[in-house]
Amino acid sequence: MKNRMKNLFVGIDLGIKEKKTSAICILKEKNEKVFPLKDWCKNCRDIFGREVFKKLKPYLKKVRVIAIDSPLTKGKGKGKMRLFEKFFSRKTFREEKINPVPPVLIPKVCDFSFKIRKKLEKAGFTLDINLIETSARLVDAFLFYPDFLKKRKTFCQTKNQKSAFLAALVAYFHSKFQTRYVGYKDGFLFLPEISLWKKEWRKKFYLAWREKPRLKYHRLLTNLWEK
Repeated sequence: MKNRMKNLFVGIDLGIKEKKTSAICILKEKNEKVFPLKDWCKNCRDIFGREVFKKLKPYLKKVRVIAIDSPLTKGKGKGKMRLFEKFFSRKTFREEKINPVPPVLIPKVCDFSFKIRKKLEKAGFTLDINLIETSARLVDAFLFYPDFLKKRKTFCQTKNQKSAFLAALVAYFHSKFQTRYVGYKDGFLFLPEISLWKKEWRKKFYLAWREKPRLKYHRLLTNLWEK
């Protein structure tokens, strides 16, 4: 019964604290279907990063999963890149310009996202369980869009809002056990399960995974091919 009360799914495109480069999308599940929260969607706008937690707080008790398009962990060494970020910086993804932005290029965003993560953990969310990291750039490229998803996406007015919507979809998929991860102990990235991908990207990803240097990526884990 308690889980039924939690029928909201949140996606956040997190930007810099002092700039209006963040956006939040809230989806609601009803009768086995998911819809944008009407009042929220109607008044959706880009917001300052510092407003994110304040805007979310009234809804948190009803939220089942939060997916954030921003680093929630950090890697070691030069560039602070995590193992999955190094994998997605390979030619297959770089040429399509869908590789996640390296942390070294967005230090202020990273510092702020770690603070948001701590606040959400204090509110009862657990990293990699019901608080997950995703990449809207990858999801947008990989995901096969049924007509109803295409229509929903067009409601979003800005790039930030579209990214938040995609993150919210990943949050919803995660609640249905329809996400898979790529990563290592320095961080995991969650994506829709491969059955939801475009056929072309199923093949491209498989080849990129098969052809990755074994020594460099032998610790990189994924469950993409698990049913």
